[in-house]
Amino acid sequence: MSMEATPGTTGWFEVTVGDKLVHSKKGSDGYVDSDKKVDRIVAAIEAQLK
Repeated sequence: MSMEATPGTTGWFEVTVGDKLVHSKKGSDGYVDSDKKVDRIVAAIEAQLK
């Protein structure tokens, strides 16, 4: 897992686990503001760690 800023100021928030884009604010997922969204991100991280 790694974190990197989007070059410039875009306001985008994207979560990539491995090669899979799990959450994209730009791609209409919006903010991570619900348990369902958090659970999806956590599940992707757990699957990657197996």
